Amino acid sequence: MNRIITTLILASFVTIAKAQFFDTTGIANWPLLTNSYDTWMRGAFDSNRDPNNQSDYGWGFYDIQTHFIMGDSIYIIKTQAGNYKAISVDQLASGVYTVSYSDLDGSNYVTKTLDRSPYGSKNFFYYSIDQDVVKDFEPATAGWDIVFTKYLTFIPFFGGYYPVSGALTNRGVEVSQVEFNPGGSYSVNDTVNFPMSDNISTIGYDWKDAGPVGIVIYDTLVYYVKDQNGNVNELKFTDYSGSATGKMVFEVNGQPDSIVLDSGNVSQVYYSLQAGTEIIKNQDNAWDVALLAQASFSAIPVRINDANGVELYVYPNADITQWNSIGIEENTVDVVSIYPNPASDFINIALRADMRNNVTASLINQSGQIVKTEEISFDLGLSEASMSLDNVVPGVYLLQLSNSEINAISRIIVTP
Repeated sequence: MNRIITTLILASFVTIAKAQFFDTTGIANWPLLTNSYDTWMRGAFDSNRDPNNQSDYGWGFYDIQTHFIMGDSIYIIKTQAGNYKAISVDQLASGVYTVSYSDLDGSNYVTKTLDRSPYGSKNFFYYSIDQDVVKDFEPATAGWDIVFTKYLTFIPFFGGYYPVSGALTNRGVEVSQVEFNPGGSYSVNDTVNFPMSDNISTIGYDWKDAGPVGIVIYDTLVYYVKDQNGNVNELKFTDYSGSATGKMVFEVNGQPDSIVLDSGNVSQVYYSLQAGTEIIKNQDNAWDVALLAQASFSAIPVRINDANGVELYVYPNADITQWNSIGIEENTVDVVSIYPNPASDFINIALRADMRNNVTASLINQSGQIVKTEEISFDLGLSEASMSLDNVVPGVYLLQLSNSEINAISRIIVTP
């Protein structure tokens, strides 16, 4: 038997002053983790991924025995609403993400299971920590070519990252930025000298600039965009109103069109070049993390809403087992381990206590329903008991142990 031990997280807060907490002293000097705007497939959570280690996904690692990605890092996140939380992506199992987060003192600990399957036709789905809600505003991946939006880019003049407005391309889309002389001609044949690129910010923001008398649109640039179906479309910008209205004016295959990002460039407009039309406009920026909705073996990016104030840092003690000591009081009860995990027939629970304890063990599904409950008796000192998994449908569950002194929660996976 392969014994995989998961230590439970205790949640007893009788005397908060004694609780351990996440120390964020000096966080302003910690390295800031950012999304990539070269590719959608690298987010802030996985930005420290080792590219030479195929099992390393940045926020977790691939477990060859379970075929799940198991989280291994704790981060500190500043949410879109400005609240600091500790957070980890605990696992991705059978298309379901498990995410944990708490306040910095360990209180308000939450574990969420987020199923990507309803959003499988899209690149990402979105989650707001402060609102505790999943958000779905992307169109299907096959339906759009570019998104007009605000995003972060590193600008040496400012010495850091700065929000800019422009256009990013979809996965599977390639762009050639063709430069020509003032008053000169251009055609798709010029892409021979200006090769296509899958960098999502090839169009980007720098087709415009701030001039001495207002915004300047460079009239010596044209973009040839090869969409996901292999069709090449011509895109040329002609005007930009600035952040007051966020209006961008352009020509697509010779036809004039425009979109509006609204004041402060707060919206995202998804656009189909082949159809020459706006697909969806999103104005909801109250989200914190974006999770990949599609299956992938190369990378599992988890991105943040960096353009709207979300910040992410690796906690100095980044190992995910740090959860085991955060928020724990001076208890006389300690849950040592559960195993096996994943399990199919039963789980063993090892518990240490200074008195005999009767504990209610509850198995909770992803909808929050209790699917199985057992009363388990533990002896003085270190003792172990089993809980049957008979008639439990395979999936991801929370195991809760509780009585008047204990409230402990852990994630377990039930397999066929």
